[in-house]
Amino acid sequence: MYNKTSATLMLQTIMVLMDKQNSTDVTNFPGFPDDVELERCYGDYGCFSKAYPWTENRPDNYFPVPPEAMAVRYPTFTRRNRKIPVIFDADDKEKIRRANLDPRGPFYLISHGFLEGGHKIWIQNMADALLNLQGNEAATVIVVDWRGGSQPPYGQAVANIRLVGVMTAHLVHNIYEVLGLPNLDNFHYIGHSLGAHLGGYCGHALQKKFYLKLGRITGLDPAAPYFTKTVTLVRLDRSDAKYVDIIHSNANPLYFRGFGITEPIGHVDFYPNGGTVQPGCKQATSPNGVTSDLSYQNVVKLLGCDHERSYEYFTESIAPSCPFMAVQCESYDAFLAGNCTSCDKHHYCIPMGYYSHTVYKRLQASGLVDTNSNIALYAITGGNKPYCRVHYEVVLKVANSTESRTHGPESGKLALTLVDKNRNRSDDMFLDHVQKFYKPGDIETKMVSVKDTGHPPIFVIVEWKYETNLFNPMTWRLLKSPSIYVEYLKLSSIEYNTDITVCPKQNKPVVANLPTIMKTKYCKFRK
Repeated sequence: MYNKTSATLMLQTIMVLMDKQNSTDVTNFPGFPDDVELERCYGDYGCFSKAYPWTENRPDNYFPVPPEAMAVRYPTFTRRNRKIPVIFDADDKEKIRRANLDPRGPFYLISHGFLEGGHKIWIQNMADALLNLQGNEAATVIVVDWRGGSQPPYGQAVANIRLVGVMTAHLVHNIYEVLGLPNLDNFHYIGHSLGAHLGGYCGHALQKKFYLKLGRITGLDPAAPYFTKTVTLVRLDRSDAKYVDIIHSNANPLYFRGFGITEPIGHVDFYPNGGTVQPGCKQATSPNGVTSDLSYQNVVKLLGCDHERSYEYFTESIAPSCPFMAVQCESYDAFLAGNCTSCDKHHYCIPMGYYSHTVYKRLQASGLVDTNSNIALYAITGGNKPYCRVHYEVVLKVANSTESRTHGPESGKLALTLVDKNRNRSDDMFLDHVQKFYKPGDIETKMVSVKDTGHPPIFVIVEWKYETNLFNPMTWRLLKSPSIYVEYLKLSSIEYNTDITVCPKQNKPVVANLPTIMKTKYCKFRK
């Protein structure tokens, strides 16, 4: 993402160093020895600096290795050649001409991250999903295979993607010229981890060298180490393409066993399940701290599930089983508390993944979004495939009736099963995953999610899960059965934009481990 001359780089470095010095008559110039190499050049790909800002928040700093050492390849697939790709080089225009690519596009570029290569099964799955998509008969999928540069040490791989990004920009520019394209609006770069920032470097180089701008970059859990709290020049940001969307799935500091960047860096940033820990991923523990390249590899293994879930979400979003909707909110906690349940100008609803651009463009055309600002959205997914879930705001009202007050407070969990008009049942879901203390008259609001049945519910099956705690007298039920008096449940669907209020028949309590059917028509008995 950098294409300045040597003089400009040196001037920038001098200005930063001067700014940090005390204003004295004597200049004690800190920094680099006179003979230090601050810049290295690679022919047509330009020169790469090791001066500021490439030194900021980084424990080490490397030059990229030469292109021939990385042996970057670009396997290219279309519907005509799904199994045996055409292998492009960055600057071989003749091979691009012979490949007979369809200029209608779209064109997708997929890039892996650290310790990986273009042969990974997730890349094949994503490429197949893109080529299978209805209307994508003319699509081209290009894999950015930089496995020769993705090996340890990590700092070296970080440096290598700067050069690979420029090389990839040359390839995109050559395709643009050979096919006589009007612009790059139909180009979509999809990168995971370090590959996300690689996409940023590609987008930046296209603008600076060729005055072209990518249509879209999707960052799948962009890497945090060496990129957190850096200037936008160093990392992927929304200036690198006309539309930049991010899926954060492991956005924790490295010392908290995270690998993805936390800060919002795109036009739209999705934080499924809060963006840190994903359901269905077992959280491994490590007795030692994570401070070196060797332990970094252990982190990749331990946290691979959370970090990799971002590209699984995106692949599923290409042909999803449900809308994969996410909602704009102040925070994930606010989202779970049911504070952001309506799709309006205060809380935009945008599908996570492939179709986010379609909705964003509609908001943009209506003047509802500022492309210079960020939208952070939240969603709940499942712990296994298909990951897509539909969301409901659930309002629980504990009855304040004489019977409820006589029975007294209860501690337990409510399990809900939604049933639609075709008698299809959702999976069971808990209003809270831990036991909660409920008093007569309490009102609780929660955001929950279930696997989509294809229709909104018409009634609800409710179960009271009760566990006795010897150390908590409030859980003791010696003479009375464990139960809770529910006055009503109100369920508001985000995806279906429907509301339903259900009640127990004749105000009967929900008894422990005894399924209770609640319907709208039973609400006529409400006191």
